[in-house]
Amino acid sequence: MGNVVLLNQQVARVIEFINGLSYVPTLSEISSAVGLSQSSVWRIVKSLKDVGVIFKAVTDLSRLGLIEVVLVYRARVPKEKIPRKTLRFFIRTLEGVTFLKYVSRAHEVELLVNYVVDCIGEEPSEVYVVDHVVAPRYVMTHLTRSSLDRLFIRELLALAVAPTLPMKLGTTGRCDSIDIAIINALEEDVFSKMKDVYKAISSRMKPSPSYQTVLRHYREHVLGKGVIAGIRPTLENLVEKTVSSSRKLLVLRGPASLLIKAVRAIIGIPSFTEAYLSTREGYAIVLSTLPLNLTPKIVDFIGMLESRGLVKEWSIFEVEPVSMLSLPIPESIGEVSISELLGETSCS
Repeated sequence: MGNVVLLNQQVARVIEFINGLSYVPTLSEISSAVGLSQSSVWRIVKSLKDVGVIFKAVTDLSRLGLIEVVLVYRARVPKEKIPRKTLRFFIRTLEGVTFLKYVSRAHEVELLVNYVVDCIGEEPSEVYVVDHVVAPRYVMTHLTRSSLDRLFIRELLALAVAPTLPMKLGTTGRCDSIDIAIINALEEDVFSKMKDVYKAISSRMKPSPSYQTVLRHYREHVLGKGVIAGIRPTLENLVEKTVSSSRKLLVLRGPASLLIKAVRAIIGIPSFTEAYLSTREGYAIVLSTLPLNLTPKIVDFIGMLESRGLVKEWSIFEVEPVSMLSLPIPESIGEVSISELLGETSCS
């Protein structure tokens, strides 16, 4: 998007390569893949970080036996009423709709939902269990375009029907506080150094684990179980700084097999972030930081997906920036059950 994100070809190649992975690459691997020296790659990653573009891990928590639940309230839920325990994000829209996403163990979803309902004092309009997370695969060659032209649309549709890489093999199961602390760090910056993660863990965990223990958890529990579904560059941070834009929330409904294709096409556009899907209910939610001049074209593009049968219903909501909240996974979930965690104190 020419007047949105000005990046040269080398930077775009680095972003495109990292964005297409479902594991953390080494500097030498990036260097070899993009045809640049390791020092050049390091400078590019550092310069992106300096302007607010950070590479974040998109995680599949089901690989650790956890699940995420989205509660939709067709009302403006006061922030002080929303319980924070296990809360992942809180989004309120200008249209007066409140979205809450919590993390739970699969067999304790009903308990968690009842807890939230008791705290808020009102039942949600809809409850969706997130069983699929789609990491964006941005079409970087068109990052400098300010319009969705026919060529770009063809590439996005090709992205939608492209075969997905097989999920990494690994067993799902219980996780502990070390696993969750590592994931929280990777969700903030996928290139977080394990030594820094270890220092943060050991400073608050008693007895503190050894560095080798943390490293083993990272390799065997996080990488080994395929928890990282993808890597997302936070290009929306740069978009907000360079052009007039607004945060929007896109809700899609339709047959699960077709909805996934529609989502993959939409999040090929750099303004959109990862998507959360409930394939059982045919529901998807995607966040974006959308340049104002691109909004009508995005609406037309989604309308085209609807005309092709990939989407049955869709809505775009304007997000209230001051009411948007994002929280890490509570590390205590790794040590106690949701019922124990929620039973410790009253709503908070």
